Amino acid sequence: MTGARKPTIRFSRRTLILLASTAVVIGAVIGTVLALSSSNSSTTSPGRSVAATLASAMKQHVLLSPECAPVSGPQWTFPGPTRITSTLYESFAIKYSCSDALTWTKRLIQETIPVHADGTIDRVQGPPGFNCGAWADASGHAYAGGCQNGKVAFGWNWNVANPRVVPMQGPTGKVQLIKVYGSDDSTVLRPLGGDRFELYVENTSGIGFINSFTWSPPTRWKIKAITKASGANCNLSAGLVHCVGSVRPPECLCSGSGGNVTLDLVIDAKTKGTMSGKPILYGAEGAFLQLNKMTPLPFLIPGTPKEATRQAKAQGRV
Repeated sequence: MTGARKPTIRFSRRTLILLASTAVVIGAVIGTVLALSSSNSSTTSPGRSVAATLASAMKQHVLLSPECAPVSGPQWTFPGPTRITSTLYESFAIKYSCSDALTWTKRLIQETIPVHADGTIDRVQGPPGFNCGAWADASGHAYAGGCQNGKVAFGWNWNVANPRVVPMQGPTGKVQLIKVYGSDDSTVLRPLGGDRFELYVENTSGIGFINSFTWSPPTRWKIKAITKASGANCNLSAGLVHCVGSVRPPECLCSGSGGNVTLDLVIDAKTKGTMSGKPILYGAEGAFLQLNKMTPLPFLIPGTPKEATRQAKAQGRV
């Protein structure tokens, strides 16, 4: 736990942290730190268009403070191996008007800054008195970032640059942004007996829909067939599993409510062998899931049960 400190901005790899003048407690599941950084069915139909899926999600979501309406601007492309692109920018404002945030976001996303392979953030010139930083997309445009002046702040595309930093109302009603631990997917390989295995992939991302992924089996293992697949269209090519669909994000980053893909596989699993005449057991290490394409949501997914309930009430679901 840290003592009270003067609010300050700190730039680091993929994280822009706004420290509040309150204690900060890092927990095993949720790290409480003031930071700048769907449907109820389990899986969206694989045949549904990306545009229709996104439109439905945007229609259902209710913008709640500190969220602002998405900003429309130049097409941006995430500077990483996963294909993520859009002309919409998620937007939020803390103790700052959404109209002013819109004005400055539209101006700042036009900025050209260096592309850094390590995700380094660059300073950009924002409103007078504000300390601003942004990340470059694949073309060098400031596709994501944030600005701070004391406890006043606004940001754009925060859910892509920092997909697990989410807003939460504190005990006094003040908005805080907290870090929720996790990843963009949860992948489980379960033995079914003999050479049969179940591969389960769940969307746990704060970015949006998973549209394509590739799964590589453990080292020395060979996939012989896919006997069943649900939640996406999947095929076996060059020894790898390739799936395409619209696997929806979770309703809350705090729950296992994301869409999922389940496959039954026949695998020649190399689990036993010998070395220097002695028996050895091979583990399942080396398996890897690569997210190839995602559709970003232009809003923030709730990250705590309280915020999920708040969103559900706004939607009239509870």
